[in-house]
Amino acid sequence: MPYSKKNSKAQIVAGDDKVTRQETFLASYSVTGSINVSAENAGVTRHAYNNWMQEDKDDFRVRFNAVREDFREHLQDMAIDRVKAQKPGDNPVLLITLLNAHWPEKYRPNTVVSDGTAKEVMAEWKQWVKNSKKENTSREVPAEVEEREAELEAKQLFDRKFNDNTTDGESK
Repeated sequence: MPYSKKNSKAQIVAGDDKVTRQETFLASYSVTGSINVSAENAGVTRHAYNNWMQEDKDDFRVRFNAVREDFREHLQDMAIDRVKAQKPGDNPVLLITLLNAHWPEKYRPNTVVSDGTAKEVMAEWKQWVKNSKKENTSREVPAEVEEREAELEAKQLFDRKFNDNTTDGESK
């Protein structure tokens, strides 16, 4: 059933049979992926859809989830076909956006929150450099010795942070 707002009135089912309207809604959703368009095609309001989901009579929620899964797979099939036919100048942003919206657990990028260890190490390192410069101005220290001290301090900082992060038996 192709999507078209113009001919949606012609697709309204005859009669007031709720199950028939639900079936029309679900058939429309499997093609359009739109609750509003599917409700219009079934001759109901979005409010009716919300009621069907809440009441869950006639297993509407289960049937809707099955149809939504079909639509997700339809989008995935389109994505695969598009990738196969992709030309260097083609832009898949709209399709990626639809996949993100309809199948977020599979296609939406996951964000990872850092534990801040590197930031802490850098802050400690900056403080050490600042303090060592003060100390080294009062005594003459060859550059090689300064370098080795800096390397040793960095290693000790990382070792401390690594040990702090693995004390509960996990390694990071």
